[in-house]
Amino acid sequence: MNKPEKEPTLLNRNQDVKLCLNCGFPNRSADTTCMYCKTSLVEDSGLVAWARHTFYVLKWRWQLNQRREASGRPGSGLPVLKGLGYFLVGVGFSGAGIYLFTGAIDENSFTNFVIALLLFLYGGFILKTLLTATRK
Repeated sequence: MNKPEKEPTLLNRNQDVKLCLNCGFPNRSADTTCMYCKTSLVEDSGLVAWARHTFYVLKWRWQLNQRREASGRPGSGLPVLKGLGYFLVGVGFSGAGIYLFTGAIDENSFTNFVIALLLFLYGGFILKTLLTATRK
């Protein structure tokens, strides 16, 4: 199966876009001033203008590609306060599970045992998820 292209291409390959030579913003071909920086889009003819225009086209595509690659990467992880909150909730659930488990053994209560087991497992799952997420 063919790999999909990273950048969509037009079917007729005729782009109605002019890039601003000042900022590189794409504008319609009918525009005379840039919509972003308000500079004139009237092109000079010649080799220097063509080279400058080509440079800005390549620079614009490179910047878009860098943003696309950066958006695919995972962030820096959990913020410190959020991670601390999850840690405290996990320890709290695990502690409550252990407390109810010891009470269930003293009273021979199956209901307290099941609730204690669920709390302990849920707290352990929160801690496991938190610790494995920070390692990546």
